[in-house]
This record gives sequence, C-alpha cells and structure tokens, in this order.
Amino acid sequence: MRISSAVTLALTALLVASTLGTVVATPATAFESEPDSPTVDRHLSESPSFQSTSQEGQHLTSSATANGTALEPAEPKQEIRIEVAEDGDAHWTIESHFLVTDDEDEALFEEFAEAVVSGDRDVGYDVQTFEASAAVASEATDREMTIQNAGWDDPRLDAPDDEDADEIDDEDQVQVGVISYSFTWTNFATDDDDRIYFGDAFETPGEDETWFPGLADGQRLVVETPPGYGLETPTTLTWDGPHQFEAGDLEIVFLRGASPTSVGSWWILAGVVGLILGAGGYVLYRYLRRAYDGESPLERLPTSGGSERAVDDGAEPTTPRSKDEVESAQSPATGTQIEFDEAADDVDLELLSDEERVHRLLRQNGGRMKQANIVKETGWSNAKVSQLLSQMDDDDEIEKLRIGRENLITLPEVDPTEID
Repeated sequence: MRISSAVTLALTALLVASTLGTVVATPATAFESEPDSPTVDRHLSESPSFQSTSQEGQHLTSSATANGTALEPAEPKQEIRIEVAEDGDAHWTIESHFLVTDDEDEALFEEFAEAVVSGDRDVGYDVQTFEASAAVASEATDREMTIQNAGWDDPRLDAPDDEDADEIDDEDQVQVGVISYSFTWTNFATDDDDRIYFGDAFETPGEDETWFPGLADGQRLVVETPPGYGLETPTTLTWDGPHQFEAGDLEIVFLRGASPTSVGSWWILAGVVGLILGAGGYVLYRYLRRAYDGESPLERLPTSGGSERAVDDGAEPTTPRSKDEVESAQSPATGTQIEFDEAADDVDLELLSDEERVHRLLRQNGGRMKQANIVKETGWSNAKVSQLLSQMDDDDEIEKLRIGRENLITLPEVDPTEID
C-alpha cells in the first residue's frame, strides 16, 4: 500500500506538532464548543514541503475548573524518546510536561491526565497515527513493521530537572506533571552482526525526504543507545527544537562493545589523543635533534665565552677569559666534564626551575660567573637575581664572593681563588 505525500504530511504534523501544551481551566471557545467539551486547537502545516516544524504545537484547553488557573509547561514541553533494542525494535515514549506548583495545580493536573488516559480528551494522536507512519516506513525500507503495546502510561509527578529549577523560586514545592504515550515499533532498525543501523525508517518511499521533518519549539528528541552498544562514529543523540531534519540526518550506527560516547565526548577524546600525539612528536623531535647535535663537533667543544646563549646558539664567545680559565677549561677537570655534558644536553629552559637555570649557567661557564652576567643571560631583573642567589647561598647551593663592586657566583666545588 503506497501512502501519498499529503497523508504522510498529515501524519507528520500530528506527530511533530502534537504537544499537549498549556492546560487552561477556562471555558473553551476556540471552536465554539460547549464549556464541558474539550477542544483541540491544531496548528498544522498545509504545505506539501514538510515545513511543519515552524508551526506551533497543539494547545488543548480544559474546563475542569472555572477560576482561570493554568498549568504552565515545563522544559522541555514535550520529549520524544526512542530506546533502540538489540533486535532492532524501538520503544517510543512521548512525554508532555507541566509545572505543578501547589495543591490546586496538582488537582487540575490529575483531573486533566485522567481525562486524557481514559480517552475522554482527544489530544490528536493515537495508535492509528503511528500505524500509518509505520506503513510509510515499511514501504520505504521494505521491512515489515508493526506498532505494538500502544497506549497511555500512568500519569506521574516528578521532581523538576535543572532546566526548570533555574526558573523556580521554591523548588521544594514544585513538581513536574508527566503524561506519556508509549509503544513498540518493531523492525525500526536493523541488526547486522555487531552493528545496529538506525534511521532509515524515517525516510519516505521513493523520495529523498523524511516523514519526521523536525522539532517544534519546546520539543526534544532523544535516541538512547542499546545496552552493550556504543557509537561507531561521533553523533548527536539529543536534539532540541526548533530544529529541521533532512533525509539521512538521523542515521546512526551502533557498535557492540563500543563506548557509549556522544559527539561532545568525542571532541574531548579527540583533544586528548591530539595532545598525546603532539607530546610524542615533540619527544621524537627532541631525541632526533639531540642525536644529530651529538654528532656535531662544534657542539662538543667546551665553551670559552662564558654564556648560556653562546652554548645554545653555537655563537662566538663574548667575554674574554683569563689564562687560568683557559687552562682549566682544557684540562680534564670536573668542571670541564660538566660543561661538556651540558653542551650536549639540549634542555627546554622553560621546564627548568630558577635554581636549575642558575646551576646550568654556572656549569656551562666553568662553575663561576659574575652576578651581572647571570642577570644578562637570564633576562631577569637585578632584584630577582639578587634575592634568588642570596637564598641559594643560604642553602649552600652556591657561593657568593664580593670582588670590588661585583659579586662572583661559584658552585660549591669550585675554588674562587683560581680567578684573577
């Protein structure tokens, strides 16, 4: 049986735009009905272009009381939840939410919900609505589909969620009234080995369109992952209206054993993986650079200029050294060996502490430097260097010797008397 686009549109409008809306306790006048007769004000799209998402939902009015009391909708006003089973069946639940702020609201909600569940109040969709939709999907997918166990669930009062709590002054006295309609749609998805393919049942036969064109303002669609499955590719599983769907937008592949990760978590995971790869690449770069630097005879030569920059850049020395210093640098002394190791060890200075920077400078310069040269090479202020060196001297990490108007900084194992 082929169902025309017009019929499909009508089914779509009933499903997408069918919100219970605001329950108003005033006489219904939209269709000039009697005060005790419920009315349904349906705002459905007449256009064949499936633009029903721009239409407002149904606003069902009630005359249960005559004091003008109204039940405000909670957020979201309506939630359509699809729970996918391992065998491809899908359990649909369509919930409408109302704020219940006091005893009067609770009585009104209970009266209204009882009328809906008992069938005394028409809300615009029933099992025939979804059976017609299943017929469209069955023709499009060439799979036999049925609607089973359709009906209204018991009304309930829930605690408000975070969205509603933000707008509530006294959260302890507020509840959310929930009226839900549920059913099982068989063969809605297909299973193939370790994968479940979801979404082709939203297509229309022979057309690159969907009978579920979108969500109205206040509606939410949630697709729940089958137990034991996760997403094969990063995909959003929750949509809030207003939102428009194109053919193929709702196609999802679930993989057995995969992590049930949504698109937001996938971005976080991708960032972590990128960080790990970046760190690994940096380590490899440093290793290769060190290997090549170790083969360079210029990098192996002891420095004779006495500066951290000269060692890092391979530049010519800028500070003349005494004869004793030259002889000390050329001898197999401890300071010379330290200097050799530091020249071969290419270190990221940003990873070193201030004390380590000073020690490194001293080792690169034969274990002794003027305080003014430390200021120059580090780029730190005079005050910072003075305080740092004083603390290091107190901790016996270095030794300070006053020579005229300058301070000579040496490592503890270096004899400052060797300096002219």
